[in-house]
Amino acid sequence: MTTKTSIFLTGATGYIGGAVLTRLLTHPRAPNFDITALVRSETKGKVLQEKFGVRPLVGSLQDADKITAASENANVVINTADCDDLPSAEAILAGMKARHDKTGEVPVLIHTSGTAMLIDDARGAYRSETIYDDMNLEQVKSIPPSALHRHVDIPIVDADVAGYVRAYIVAPSMIYGAAKNALVDAGVANPFSIAVPGMVRVAIKRGRPMVIGEGKSGWPIVHINDTAEFYIQLFDAISARPDTVGHGEEGLYFLENGESPWSAVARSIGRAMVATGVVSGPEPEPESLTTSEQMAEVCGSEFRGRILGSNCRCKARRARAQVGWKPKFEVDDFNASTEEDFRKVFEAEKK
Repeated sequence: MTTKTSIFLTGATGYIGGAVLTRLLTHPRAPNFDITALVRSETKGKVLQEKFGVRPLVGSLQDADKITAASENANVVINTADCDDLPSAEAILAGMKARHDKTGEVPVLIHTSGTAMLIDDARGAYRSETIYDDMNLEQVKSIPPSALHRHVDIPIVDADVAGYVRAYIVAPSMIYGAAKNALVDAGVANPFSIAVPGMVRVAIKRGRPMVIGEGKSGWPIVHINDTAEFYIQLFDAISARPDTVGHGEEGLYFLENGESPWSAVARSIGRAMVATGVVSGPEPEPESLTTSEQMAEVCGSEFRGRILGSNCRCKARRARAQVGWKPKFEVDDFNASTEEDFRKVFEAEKK
């Protein structure tokens, strides 16, 4: 008799989590998975259980006791919820430590972080020459503890070093593409990313796209399908050959397949505005935001504006070398996806 693998997933109704859960449900070994998903909505939880056979745990990231108990009961925890929520991460680690203390098993944690840990304060003025390599351990260690997401990542790495968790930190770059899967179709999961749809909403509201400063800075990009596929490939690699897959201090995995300057993103939104008939005539010139006040007004906060004007450069060498990840979607796909994203967001905004 095959022992089932118990999996606890947070963020199941989100953009990344929904895409990952969909792939777990269609995995060749899916009949041997016992999946519990944290969901805030009883209605969505009922759909997950009745239509997809997933055990719902109704609650939020603030329900530490529930999260700890579910984590203690899991062989594998996949955290795709808020990467900056330290209390929920601590609750996960507490449960996994309790499991280790009771059984001697070292459970697996796949935690979602992000490449925003690498941003500078360029405000669109220049293209950085610094490129982070996740196989360069000294460079990874040079990322300051005060950087975005690191206040959660570091305790997770510490838990791995302590020996009661095998921790893998996945750091996607700017994820794009509308998620298309059974959970989205069922109204359970979010189909949209954050960055490009957020810029699209601003463009719709103001009648033209925006860019911070000159838009010379930029970010790496990765498609939602390639992102979700990596989680499954990592999961499989951990199961089949754990000694060949870096974890803990050597377990940070950037995800990227190409780069795009923010000016190119803005212009692709402008082209989409013309193509969809939202504006007529020539492609609208991006509105340049240069002051803190402008960024706060247009982007919702100065901090968000500074992110949209930052550099974030990295290479996903570890994912490719150790896991065998081969992303399919490239920069041309990113540019082509903007019109589809624009249409979907525009239709959603009209409802």
